[in-house]
Amino acid sequence: MFQNVGELMKANSTKEISFDTIVCFGDSNSDIGNVYKLSDSKWPIDPPYYRGRYSNGKIWIDKLGISNIIDYAYGGATTDNNLVRGSTIFNLTVPGVRQQIAMYKNTIHSRKINYHRTLYVIWIGQNDYYFNIALAFAPSIVVQSIVNGINDLIEIGAKNILIINLPPFEAYPATAVFNAHDLLKKLTLDHNNKLLNSVRLLQANHSKISFEIFDLYSLISNILMNTTAYGINSTDKCWDTPHYTVIPLCSTPDTYLFIDQFHFTTRVHQFIADAMRKFLIKWKGHFRFHRSIFSV
Repeated sequence: MFQNVGELMKANSTKEISFDTIVCFGDSNSDIGNVYKLSDSKWPIDPPYYRGRYSNGKIWIDKLGISNIIDYAYGGATTDNNLVRGSTIFNLTVPGVRQQIAMYKNTIHSRKINYHRTLYVIWIGQNDYYFNIALAFAPSIVVQSIVNGINDLIEIGAKNILIINLPPFEAYPATAVFNAHDLLKKLTLDHNNKLLNSVRLLQANHSKISFEIFDLYSLISNILMNTTAYGINSTDKCWDTPHYTVIPLCSTPDTYLFIDQFHFTTRVHQFIADAMRKFLIKWKGHFRFHRSIFSV
């Protein structure tokens, strides 16, 4: 059965996610103020960016409905600074996911953690390829770096780990300059398939831990294939951001997929949160990845 993303949220609005804490590691897709603090409130510029988010409003993690948010994501982050250095405005180094997990590990002695009620999320990978294009020909290296981060979480004691796969890299305004649509599409698919196989292996080796992949690729692909039905511009960016400034190019951000060359609008983050909430409500405690079907 095909359902509108909004209808999915409405249908599950009275149901509860079984987690009360979310601990997130990643890049600007999940950053809710870490780079803003690191840069002394210089980036992302507020306004028009929203309170340290890389969007024009709240992002998926704000909208998900889990009350306790512990967020280590930094804009410009990579999987591991020992593989590819992550950076942001003023060429400031930001912690990669493995460094973020190490930061979290240093705090857990002072936390009372209910691991069964805590969801660990990793959304990372795009910046590794963007900062080092040579890795586009070796996605297994980036995927293994993600797996290294997952293993770090396992060592900490994580019981529920959600990994978000990559959206269609070739659709981003930032990648248009490469004139490499087919290569970037192949890269995204290769990355996601290798990630899927790696997580399957992790599940086989760790039966007492629950792993899941949230299929962001299919969600965004569906929007791209149904732009008229969504009433959304999927090719242009609403803002231009040369040299860490912001030049508005549109007056209706909610009709755009991308707020700038790298990031989704808050409306798209709502789609992500709605679909992820439905996904988490059905969390069964064992790996069950399948290609989700989203439609309007």
